Amino acid sequence: MGIRRHSVHTTYIARLLLPMVTAVALLFSTLAGASEGAAKTLFRLTGSNTIGADLAPALVKDYLESIGASDIRQRSEGEKHWISARLQGEAIVVPIIALGSSTGFKALDTGSADIAMASRRIKSSEVHALARLGDFTGPQAEHVIGLDALVITVHKDNPVSQLSVAQLADIYSGKIRNWGQLGGPDLPIHPLHRDMESGTRATFDEEVFGGSRSAAPFTHQVSGNHETRALVEQDLAAIGYLPFADADGLHKVAIKSGDLAALVPDRGIIATEDFPLTRRLYLYRNPGSFHPQVDGFLHFVESTSGQQIVADTGFINLTPVAVKMAPYANAPDNYRKLMASGSRLSISFRFADGSTELDNRALRDLHRLQDFMAEAENRNLSLTLVGFSDRKANANISELISRFRALKVQGALLRDHQMGDSQIMAVGAFAPLTADSEQGPVKNSRVEVWIN
Repeated sequence: MGIRRHSVHTTYIARLLLPMVTAVALLFSTLAGASEGAAKTLFRLTGSNTIGADLAPALVKDYLESIGASDIRQRSEGEKHWISARLQGEAIVVPIIALGSSTGFKALDTGSADIAMASRRIKSSEVHALARLGDFTGPQAEHVIGLDALVITVHKDNPVSQLSVAQLADIYSGKIRNWGQLGGPDLPIHPLHRDMESGTRATFDEEVFGGSRSAAPFTHQVSGNHETRALVEQDLAAIGYLPFADADGLHKVAIKSGDLAALVPDRGIIATEDFPLTRRLYLYRNPGSFHPQVDGFLHFVESTSGQQIVADTGFINLTPVAVKMAPYANAPDNYRKLMASGSRLSISFRFADGSTELDNRALRDLHRLQDFMAEAENRNLSLTLVGFSDRKANANISELISRFRALKVQGALLRDHQMGDSQIMAVGAFAPLTADSEQGPVKNSRVEVWIN
């Protein structure tokens, strides 16, 4: 009986105290908000939720620590995060608003952000809208900070294990509506689709359809990656796409594009950008203004320390690693011998919109390759640059184009990085990564880096 009275008495006191506890919590929340409001804004990031959810906060916190900040804290409300700290005795804050890649470019346009986070490349319409601020396709504005891949995933009991990019297009356009047409169960397919603001959706549309496309009425629009994962786990008929880091433990479907075998994405194949649904992660800054903290942050993100955080967060960083690959049975003899005896670096040099000029990632990869070859254990390695062309019509022209691309990289290494001991191999239009005529010049025209 005594125990019962004690229990009732405790419950009564708890009810009396609840309003007081709630009031105190609200007070602290208000004080925290006021503190952030009074703090100096160091810089502002807006855009991709893929980057903004975990990666951007982790990068900001480690950057602040690297410049001597203390009392570093994070407060979050949904897709909005505030990283606060004290720097040289002053209260500072870095706001991160992660509502989709498109919102980042809109924020740069209005001046409400200093850095746009994007899980896809800036669109031509956005380049035009921001033209008054400078060239957003140039190396001063565009920074590739890591790689990701869209993983196509289905329920664990769905026997479908391989799809082509063309079949994905048929599923999401409605030409294929039943899993039985693909060797699966006799069930109507339930395609899951992200919203139009999403960079993940933009990447899917670009890789599968060649550009932005309105969703078919039978697709189910999901609010984010967590909803996609939950529905795929519950629904035998569902199919969806997720960032690589969010697809762990799910049934991943191998994807085929071009002349290569169907591939299930892993870190090595994503790092080389050979997987058909690989995407780059970007940060964009206003090239027409100087902001020392923005420059310092971007330099940190591209450094060895920053790239380690990219990897720790589940993405694929840009630090070169050696990947051993099985030789292709139909490869030219010299290339097959190189594959058998050497290792491929995760760097693949590509060209701006299929032109003869190296793209922005490639310009920074020249420095990364120089640093890799300068390490003590790598100084005696031989370097082979293998050029590929997108032109299939004429074998002689194709071979010349692939050789020219390899020579272009070799010249840049010799001229700007004092690396003159590389060898050249040209394999023409062998092993195209995509058959898509729009993306072929960018994806297929590449220079691989091999070490021996």
